[in-house]
This record gives sequence, C-alpha cells and structure tokens, in this order.
Amino acid sequence: MHINNHDSEDLVTSLDDLFSQQFVLPSEREEEKFEKYLGIAAMYANIESCISVLSDLRTKRSYIFYGALGEVLDIAKEGTTRVLDTIWEEEILCRIPVADLNRKREEEIKFFTFVKKHPDSGHQFYMCSSFPMNDSAGKAICVRHRILYFHSGKEIRYALCLYNASQSYLLESLIVNSRSGEELPLYRIDSSGMLSDREREILALVSSGLSSKEIATSLGISLYTVSRHRQNIISKMNVKNSSQACQMAHQMGLI
Repeated sequence: MHINNHDSEDLVTSLDDLFSQQFVLPSEREEEKFEKYLGIAAMYANIESCISVLSDLRTKRSYIFYGALGEVLDIAKEGTTRVLDTIWEEEILCRIPVADLNRKREEEIKFFTFVKKHPDSGHQFYMCSSFPMNDSAGKAICVRHRILYFHSGKEIRYALCLYNASQSYLLESLIVNSRSGEELPLYRIDSSGMLSDREREILALVSSGLSSKEIATSLGISLYTVSRHRQNIISKMNVKNSSQACQMAHQMGLI
C-alpha cells in the first residue's frame, strides 16, 4: 500500500481545520464545561492512580494527568501534568505494542461511530478494553483502558481516555451503559455503513497510491470534492491521516 506523504500532511492540516471550524466561538458556558471535564480528568488520575487524558478537539490539545501508573511505566512521575498541542498522546501510545495499538484504534473507530449516532445520550456510554503496555525496560504490564466521548451540540468535542493497571485481560472489549450497567460486546457493532459507497471508492483509490488530483480525474469530479470526501473519511474514522484510514479500512473489511 502506497500513500503520498505530501497528501497525508495536507490532510492532517485540513482535518485540524475541520475540527476547529465545526465549533462556534467558545462561550462562557463552554468554558465552564471545559473546566468541569478538566477537573474530572484530574480527579480520575488522583483517585484511581491511572493515566488520564482529556483531548479537546476544538483547540487540538490534550491534557495529561499522570497517576501512579505513569511511574510504573516510567513515563512520568505521579502528579505530573502535561499539555500537548495535539490530540494524539504519542508518549503514551508508543508504549502499546503495534498489533494491540491497531486493534485499539479499530475498536475506537467503532465506538466513535456508535457515539456519533447518539448525540443526546452518548455521554452515558464508555468503551472498556485491555492490552499490554511496556515500561522503559520492555516489561509488559496489563492495562485496562476506558474511553468516553462528550458532545458539544451535535459534534463530539472531548475525548477522555483512562489507563488503569489491571491483573487480567478482558475476554472481549465492551461498550458499557454507565446508567443501566448494560454491556454490549463491541464485536456486535456493525461498522459496514460507516462510509458511503463513494467514500469507500475514494479510499480504495487512495490505498492504491493515487493522488487526489488523479482520483478527481479518474472519477470525473472536482479536486475540492475529493478533498472533502477524504476529510470526511478521516473524521468518521477518527484517525490522523489517510494512511491510518486505509490501514483501518482494510482491517475492518471496508475496502
């Protein structure tokens, strides 16, 4: 699979712009919500000794609160906080083995799609999974991961990721309704309708190595239309660029 690096970099920039443009200017109420979610993230790290990450999609920043697990993994001392100018916390994700990281991303795509379909009640659900994370010496530690998404209007603005030390791995990843306690195995979520036929067609052409200009010529559509479809694909799949979108789409059988 070949991906044009220049196109990927342009699309990451476009996606960042797309995230920013979907939100209105911050109001006093939105700032209050941000402070509330920031406090929740800090509380989890303190009470559960976990690593807590709050990502703000509008400002394209992540706020990391390190509990004791940060020291166990030799990433940061307990009580350390960091602000990253990205919604991708690479200093944490790099500790997850590649195969498990790919599975994590695939599962998060399914959950992201699920929450997008429930704008009024999506905050009631969280996804729970598990995987190993390596400390600085390469020793694998079992970690339980939870992720929650929070809406601002019809768009998802915040993502809260929690990493806890665990004694055992889950048999399967779950979507949990925190209000009712109902658990839905993630494998039951059908993601085949995540992308439209045209989006799948364009993603298949991207995967084959064609540039946006070549895709536009091949399909008889404008370059702007191709770029818009590619931005929508990245947004729907909650990935950073076209390369990740193609990889995830192949794994999920979308193309």
